[in-house]
Amino acid sequence: MAWNDTYNRAWTRYAGGSTDPVPVASGGGTSEFFARPAYQDAVKAVTGARRGVPDISMSASCDGSVDVYSSYQPGQAGWSLTCGTSEATPEFAAIVALADQVAGHPLGLINPALYRLEAEHAPGIVDVTSGNNTVSFSQGTANQSTGDQSTGKKQVTVHGYAAGPGYDLVTGVGTVNAQQLVYELANG
Repeated sequence: MAWNDTYNRAWTRYAGGSTDPVPVASGGGTSEFFARPAYQDAVKAVTGARRGVPDISMSASCDGSVDVYSSYQPGQAGWSLTCGTSEATPEFAAIVALADQVAGHPLGLINPALYRLEAEHAPGIVDVTSGNNTVSFSQGTANQSTGDQSTGKKQVTVHGYAAGPGYDLVTGVGTVNAQQLVYELANG
């Protein structure tokens, strides 16, 4: 399922002390600046002439946060929960590092391989077909005459993209079966 914790009341209470919706979800869309790279030609019906993101999705749910120990300064050392990109990026980096080790050399740009493997329905790429990245949040407006920041709150919804079969603008080519993908990447 596409990552979207916007309405996860337990997470929003933990993170911000309120149960109001907080826009915590996957990004996605097409670039305003970059043209579609050749490795995305097979998904041009989705991306058009622009670079589409993301390429791949990983676990990022705040409902399944990971424990992280931080000891850098300034700040207090200790354990905390993390999710989102801070969870997903090191997961995927570890998978690519394992594939580098199996291959015996750095793999370099793996984006073309991800799209090729998705087109071949390789078992290392797992299609994500449900969920979306639509988010909502409360937005307060100042009462100009009194300076009171607590009046005039309104609910704002930003409509995102839905996950579906094949490449989409919320989960890319999908997520991974790491045990399979490591060898698929390493073997070219």
